Amino acid sequence: MIQFSVAIPLYNKANFIQNCLESVLKQTHKDFEVILVNDGSTDGSESVVEKFQDSRIRLVHQENKGASAARNKAISLAKHEWIALIDADDYWYPNHLEELQNTIEKFPKADVVCNNYEILLEKDYVKHPTFSIEYPLKAQYIKDYFKGSLIDPITLTCALCFTHSMFKKVGEFDIKIKSGQDIDLMVKFGLTATIAFNPKTSSRYIINSENNLAKTNYFPDRLYFISKYKREENKNSSLKAYLDINRYALVIRCKLASIPLWKDIIHEINPENLNCKQKILLRLPSKILISTKRFQNYLIDKGLYITPFR
Repeated sequence: MIQFSVAIPLYNKANFIQNCLESVLKQTHKDFEVILVNDGSTDGSESVVEKFQDSRIRLVHQENKGASAARNKAISLAKHEWIALIDADDYWYPNHLEELQNTIEKFPKADVVCNNYEILLEKDYVKHPTFSIEYPLKAQYIKDYFKGSLIDPITLTCALCFTHSMFKKVGEFDIKIKSGQDIDLMVKFGLTATIAFNPKTSSRYIINSENNLAKTNYFPDRLYFISKYKREENKNSSLKAYLDINRYALVIRCKLASIPLWKDIIHEINPENLNCKQKILLRLPSKILISTKRFQNYLIDKGLYITPFR
């Protein structure tokens, strides 16, 4: 039986960490430890964790250094080779670790494995990802992570598991990146690791939680991440397309926030890597783009999700 070390960074998630931890402890696969790194929380998040009476839980404290440093710290303390990630505001279904074990056993060459996931967008609206792989309902080795992630990423942090040795090999989480460090890690895995995918859904990513860094505007961080791989993308057309999609998303976010940084990014995008909707949105003035985003949010509230990624 595979033994897992579950790494959880914790920063001001007092309203979510109990639900998260309960979902971990309800796993059908029981052979795991949980390492939480309290990254300088100020809302009493750590006191919620301290109420749990389970010997598998370890709570470690550090000054606020960011999610990358907290994850690196948790993983450095891991007793087991296989590391499973979950953020303090996300949720695992009871089959998560069991399905990860099934994937590891079925694909013995893999050093990175992931299950399918779902995203809670608004209230009760759940989005199921679309992957650009030939057989998305089939368990498989992923031949080209970047090509397979052009619509939705094949994995998110809550669905990801990897060996400690591969994590060290690619250089851990980049502590310079406050938001988007998980995407950066997957680029490193995509370039180096053998990745296996399980189509069974076993986790939920909650996009609208408090202090969710995915909603914050760390624009320089994201530009730094995208710019790290200039040499690699010149040799890898799939990586170039994947990073151009990330550049497109960054341009849109900058325009929505009226940040002129987008002018430094847009010229690096190869238009051939974008679909028609993305090309149109890329050229819209900020005011029209903001109105378009509001309309998209309105449709989501009504249960209809229209995405520019397909």
